[in-house]
Amino acid sequence: MSNWTMPNSLCRTFANTLGGTADVVNGVCTVTRIRSNLRPLIQGRRTNSVLAIAALFSFEDLDNQGNALNLGETVLLQEEVNPFISQLRTRGIEVTALHNRWLFDNPRLMYIHFKSVEPPLAFAQKVAAAFRVLTTRTVSPNRTSGSTGSNGSRGLQGTSGYTPPLSDQTYGYTMSPNASCKTRKPSTKGKTNSSIKAKSTVKSTATKTGKPSQRTSTKRTKRSRSI
Repeated sequence: MSNWTMPNSLCRTFANTLGGTADVVNGVCTVTRIRSNLRPLIQGRRTNSVLAIAALFSFEDLDNQGNALNLGETVLLQEEVNPFISQLRTRGIEVTALHNRWLFDNPRLMYIHFKSVEPPLAFAQKVAAAFRVLTTRTVSPNRTSGSTGSNGSRGLQGTSGYTPPLSDQTYGYTMSPNASCKTRKPSTKGKTNSSIKAKSTVKSTATKTGKPSQRTSTKRTKRSRSI
């Protein structure tokens, strides 16, 4: 037996006010509104799923005074979060959650949940007014955030401020008898860790044996000749 039925006039008016499409599911008036101006990628793939770019609203349990439990959620861009929350709170609608859903999405999508107990059309009018602060321009993936491969690894580096771990960088170390290891800036001259280590070993051996290096001997010879 189907749980879907035709919406009544109140449900249709509720949907029209919110700019969405009405259905009655499990006896609950449910409205879906697609933010079709958002054209995000998830894992490098274009998505039109209601799980990604939809706003959903419902009302149920209408009492004798005309009040109902009104629920809503919508997708937002990051820069829309604070203005939209302010609009809802100004109108007495309670914000109950804010979170992301997807990894490697571009642009970053956020999702907000909100509710009130009041006449459904009052809720719908307030939310419709809050929606006016959301952009209606077409929003495509941000090209400056880096390309995203099939596994999304490049996407993390581009959109989340990711930096490679230290093991991916080359560091040099200088040894001295009276000091511990000191970290220098990453080598840019193509030196390998093995050549740096060998150089450090020569310096350390010369210091322990007390023998002057070849360079030192040459300097002393020149000085004695000049005298």
